[in-house]
Amino acid sequence: MPMLHGCAFPGCSTFTLSTYCVEHELLVRALKESERAQVAAHDEIADAADAALTADTALTAAAPESAAT
Repeated sequence: MPMLHGCAFPGCSTFTLSTYCVEHELLVRALKESERAQVAAHDEIADAADAALTADTALTAAAPESAAT
């Protein structure tokens, strides 16, 4: 049979069966989702920068050949 224990959130005195009380569980989930969104946005920006750099490198490499002919 599960036992009640204090919420793991600092300063919270609510007893719960879970790690956090309902209020702090929602807060922790929102924080984790926000961190995931930031990482995903960073990855998208890095991918776009890599694509732009690759395209720029290809154009730069092709330019001297075009000018020589």
